[in-house]
Amino acid sequence: MEKASTKFLYRAYSRLGRLGFWKKNKFSMAGNFLIYALILTACLGLDTFRSMVYQLFSLLFSVFAVSAILSFKAPKGLFAKRILPEYTTAGTPVNYTILVENRTNRLKKGFEIRERFSSPIPSLEAFANTREPHEHLRNPWDRKLKVQRWQWLIHQKKNAVVTRRPVPTVPPKSRVAVRAELTPLNRGYIHLNGFTFLKKEPLGFMRAFYHTTSEARLLVLPRRYNVPALDLPGSRKHHTGGIALTSKVGNSDEFISLREYRPGDPMRLIHWKSLAKTGKLIIRENRDEHFVRHALILDTYAPEGAAQGFETAVSLAASYVSKIVTGESLLDLFFAGNRIYHYASGRGLLGNKKIIEILALIQPTTESSFAPVSRAVLKYRQLLSGCVLIFNCLDSERLDFLNTLKANGIATAAFLVADTNAASPGAPVHLVDPGNIQASLNKAGQIP
Repeated sequence: MEKASTKFLYRAYSRLGRLGFWKKNKFSMAGNFLIYALILTACLGLDTFRSMVYQLFSLLFSVFAVSAILSFKAPKGLFAKRILPEYTTAGTPVNYTILVENRTNRLKKGFEIRERFSSPIPSLEAFANTREPHEHLRNPWDRKLKVQRWQWLIHQKKNAVVTRRPVPTVPPKSRVAVRAELTPLNRGYIHLNGFTFLKKEPLGFMRAFYHTTSEARLLVLPRRYNVPALDLPGSRKHHTGGIALTSKVGNSDEFISLREYRPGDPMRLIHWKSLAKTGKLIIRENRDEHFVRHALILDTYAPEGAAQGFETAVSLAASYVSKIVTGESLLDLFFAGNRIYHYASGRGLLGNKKIIEILALIQPTTESSFAPVSRAVLKYRQLLSGCVLIFNCLDSERLDFLNTLKANGIATAAFLVADTNAASPGAPVHLVDPGNIQASLNKAGQIP
């Protein structure tokens, strides 16, 4: 019974949703007023003997019918492609150029253009199994109809806000440039499917429109905030093998010079090309270095209803990546998905932009265990100068890991993204409220 009702609600909401999207393209503001006037006059003019309102209804309906006929066929012939930036940031409007081409022998004028995205209608599986945050707090009627769940899923799939842009008059066999603006709402990829060309019919109540295909995608980086400066007192550590050790365990292949073989030199350091030329054993010399190396540990476990908190955690991580990575230090990013991910940046390795691009695509996990991340990080404890930890919850397992880092002499700065009452007063973390992020960060100040 529950499955049948869910399927019925899904079909009803899907049809209403598609009708709403079509209506938004089809009717102008004046057209919407015309519809409301038709409904009002139809209701008031039911009694034709006592009221003359039905005559007004007849006039409005005639206008509606003529407008519908005039907008029946769209004057095609325009095509478009876009010139997009490499990436943008969530919440920041991005300007780009759309090149509109007229491939016909006739002048094209009076058109508008708007971006066309993939359908925001969620799948039946998502509608049936994905619960809206705090849905359990709603009354039984709302939980049964699932209206708020549907609206929340639609909002989750809506990745950007765009507006219609007027297209200048396009001469035959030529093209014009249109300046467009897109405001991304969420991090990740925005998939652009094509364009919709719209043109009002002569009366101005409805639009004729048609779609063209032009697929592209735009990477949206996480929001970044003005985070407090970290005063991690960790010192420079000796790294046998130099920078190459940041991406793998073992000695480095970082080359400095060549020298003759000495008894005791490892065979793997033999420079075989020199051996072939001279007939003598020649050894590569590698450089060992001392430098500052920090770890940024992002907890990807998101408890039910903590979607906003997880997005805040990712934004906080991206903010510190931008602040920490410099030419003189290294940063290791650790997080867990279907496996443990580890990326190193700085000093000729990945740039901070690449790390932020990785964060733009990270997804939450439902596995609450922190042990795999803990083991991966502790392998590098002898090399780390400091750690920035960003948690979505703070249980005994995560608290033990934090204490282990401190016991190993690693300076730490820990953040807990949660409601201000979520952690005990004695917890060694800085609370970040997802509903008031910047104020929470301002309170954190410098990490002692």
